[in-house]
Amino acid sequence: MGDWMTVNITGSMTAGDAAELRRVLDRSGIDDAGVMDEDALKEWASYWEHPYACLSFNSRRPGLAGIGAWPAETVNRCGNLAERDYSVEDVAGALSALVRIAPSMLLKVHCGGPYESQTCVATISVGEGLVVTGAPERETVDGPSEGQILGNFITNLSRD
Repeated sequence: MGDWMTVNITGSMTAGDAAELRRVLDRSGIDDAGVMDEDALKEWASYWEHPYACLSFNSRRPGLAGIGAWPAETVNRCGNLAERDYSVEDVAGALSALVRIAPSMLLKVHCGGPYESQTCVATISVGEGLVVTGAPERETVDGPSEGQILGNFITNLSRD
């Protein structure tokens, strides 16, 4: 249990920007370290200090309801943020950091309310290097589909 926020991310970006975002946002090398020594634990803990951590993912061990590896040329993802207790402001801050890495992003991010509420509380628009938080542009956000949840479950079962 916890205060998870569900988001819907739609839009586009160049293939090169999508690849760079997947490299930056994929925590699989850090999260999959197994038993961690002190240095590995410090690396894992320091990752969460990055402003974009809320939009991160683990491609080898995806959260069942997480947004997953969302950066792509055409983006259409629904799911929860990487951890609990993130706000709309955190998501906007993450996008502000990421637009410097991927300036071609043209996105709409619809943010749900606290505790996986499907009521849309804000829409964040990203384009031309700008990130703007505005009023909700839709009434609700979609949760992850059953197919997405099942796919994430199978990925977790079939990993090494």
